[in-house]
Amino acid sequence: MLVAPRLVPLAALMVPLLVPALVGGSDQPRAARAKSKAPVAAPYGTYGGDPLPEAIPTLPSPGHGPYVSFHAATEPRKLLLSFDDGPDLRGTPLILDELDRRGLKAIFFVTGWRLKGDRPEDVARRDLVRKIAAHGHLVANHTMSHHDLCQNPAEQAEEIDANAELITETTGVRPFLFRSPYGAFCHSLDAALTARGLTDVGWNLDPQDWKVERDEEAVVSYMTAKLAGLKGRGILLMHDTHLASVHALPRVLDALARQNARDVRAGREPIRIVDYREIVPSRPVAAGGLPELVGALVADAAGSVTHHLR
Repeated sequence: MLVAPRLVPLAALMVPLLVPALVGGSDQPRAARAKSKAPVAAPYGTYGGDPLPEAIPTLPSPGHGPYVSFHAATEPRKLLLSFDDGPDLRGTPLILDELDRRGLKAIFFVTGWRLKGDRPEDVARRDLVRKIAAHGHLVANHTMSHHDLCQNPAEQAEEIDANAELITETTGVRPFLFRSPYGAFCHSLDAALTARGLTDVGWNLDPQDWKVERDEEAVVSYMTAKLAGLKGRGILLMHDTHLASVHALPRVLDALARQNARDVRAGREPIRIVDYREIVPSRPVAAGGLPELVGALVADAAGSVTHHLR
């Protein structure tokens, strides 16, 4: 069943549930870890097996699909933080603590298999997703099973909708942002997302922490170099399921602060870390009552949105 678009951008900030941080061993199954280290079937930015539509003669590089637009080099330097594949009982609480300490907000693209079930760890992960929302971060859809939906088009509806329902049941907020596993994009997935009012979000900064040879030092080194030369907007992809990124995050943010201080002293523009409102699409709202109030708040917060829809 297709879900009509709903206005929810600020509702995550209103979730009343606040649960203690959950710390334990990594809950990523061995099979999932092995899969995450395997070669990517469809390179990021491709349209699977479909030919490129005439309306999109070239794709942003990197980035994908008609929904994603990155800033031109002449526009202000901004950084949006995003974390994929969680929640993870070991890594996610550490990231939340670090973001809270610095007053930063991020997008967490969660996978539904981690939220489904009645085992203690399943319940704990649902509590952790509530905490993500209660702390003002955005919970977004990263499919149910992390499958390539362009290689498996018959799974698209179930993978998107089942995860959306789990997130909605868990947080009270229906996700309106989506990230395609492996960055896969094709006509059929485009149509499925459009029908559901979902905005697909790509990335242009990727330390590839999922690779076996990537460790904390590699992530820090990559990010330090990339941020030093960042022009326009950067959308950073990290994984709260990989400790290389979890432990690298404080060092990356410290390095950015030092770089910004140097840039200010030299009269250059610093990089500003922004939240999800940078890419929130405008949504129509019904007049009267709470929806009108929330709509007004969203319109004000997203006044400088730079994410362009077709």
